Amino acid sequence: MSRFHSSLSRRDFMKALGITGAGIGTAAAASTTFKDIDGMITSGAAPKKPWWVKEADKATVEFDWSQIERFDARKVMNSPMGPPQWVSTEEWANVEKVAADNQANWIKEGKPGYTLRDHALYRGAMGGEGSPGVTSYTWLGPQKSPTPEKLGTTAWQGTPEENTAMLRSALRFFGAADIGVVELDENVKKLVYTYPRVAPYKRYEFEAVDKGYEDDEKWVIPSTKKLYVVSIVSQSSIDGYTTTPSWIQRAASDNTVRLNSGILAATQEFLRTLGYQGLAGHERNAIGPAPAFATLAGLGELCRNTQVLTPDYGLMVRSVRLITDLPLAPTKPIDAGIWRFCHDCAKCAEACVSQAIPHEKEPSWDIPGGWNNPGKKVWYVNAVKCQSTRNMLTRDCGLCMTACVYTKKDYAGIHKVVKGTISSTGVFNSFFKNMDDFFGYGTEFGPNYNPLLGNFNENADDFWTSPIPQFGVNSMIGLQNR
Repeated sequence: MSRFHSSLSRRDFMKALGITGAGIGTAAAASTTFKDIDGMITSGAAPKKPWWVKEADKATVEFDWSQIERFDARKVMNSPMGPPQWVSTEEWANVEKVAADNQANWIKEGKPGYTLRDHALYRGAMGGEGSPGVTSYTWLGPQKSPTPEKLGTTAWQGTPEENTAMLRSALRFFGAADIGVVELDENVKKLVYTYPRVAPYKRYEFEAVDKGYEDDEKWVIPSTKKLYVVSIVSQSSIDGYTTTPSWIQRAASDNTVRLNSGILAATQEFLRTLGYQGLAGHERNAIGPAPAFATLAGLGELCRNTQVLTPDYGLMVRSVRLITDLPLAPTKPIDAGIWRFCHDCAKCAEACVSQAIPHEKEPSWDIPGGWNNPGKKVWYVNAVKCQSTRNMLTRDCGLCMTACVYTKKDYAGIHKVVKGTISSTGVFNSFFKNMDDFFGYGTEFGPNYNPLLGNFNENADDFWTSPIPQFGVNSMIGLQNR
């Protein structure tokens, strides 16, 4: 793993780029002006971000609210109702048979990343099928904590900025990496699903009531007051993801999902005692699309694989959302050069076993299938190819996330130099991608080298003898910028 940490000095790196002295001044002159070289404060109560992360008035991805309508998440390919809508019964039955055969054979043969202990880690991380922590999210929360009335007082009062700072501190304490806030206005309401992707298939409804509630047919969102969507990101383990394709990678993902369920419940109880509601859906992908809300809230930028790519954590995050009536200060979108970098990189597309991620330099408005909500110019992933391959890899893949240039333990200062340069100019984007390959970052796996062809990740066994940080993540990332 030593090749993953460069000893190249910042000055030598700048010389290699040819931007020392007058050169760096030229690059800086061509870039957006920064308010503060040590870190600019974003609006409201947002944390102090690195100097190269700039606020933006709108997300860097192009989108058109007039084309976006509320979407039925039962259409997506990772919904139990999804595949029958887009794949023939025979084709999907074959996918499921291959998946079952691979799982049985790879466990018996002890294939790296697919041994019994790897499978046990995945099962333990998710808490077991249907167990609390994975599928026990609730719309109103546990409702066990006392309300202000019960405590003989009135609801908490603070400015939106104070409330946002307070909520971020609470969420960090509960285990989240960061939060962003979007006001639930008429446009953002279009991002709220009509139906969720998994059962129970009740409808999300807006009603003229003061409090949200649920019954046997619907989850109700009050429309008589100003509401905010809080987008929450929590870290996933890079150590787990670098074993991909493997069950360890899936465990790294589901471990974050399990932790997020506790974070959501804690937040709902926190809000309840303050005198406010937190409406959080009934499963990890509830309410609406995570990448859209997280991008609008400034937690990252949309990237080539249509996920939210964060400046501090790369793609090593899982996101959940809740709606609250606590007055908050919306956080603005960001521009760190990530979206522009994706135009020149395509490393995730190269690593995609199913080749579901487009390689084209330019994104498109054209959707490849009805499992997508139109209205944004992106690299639309072919979800049929993606989900079929993920199933045949016996649950998940994660190669696109592992391959990403931003997914690494960037303790070496050189990584921050690279990110700062990317945010300022796109001149070196292709060079940075090639340098990432040269230093051995990412993954060797792809369409021509993967478990479906008999190639397994021999490094997966190292996970069991390596020192793993608590929860598998470094909780100190980004703190020097806050």
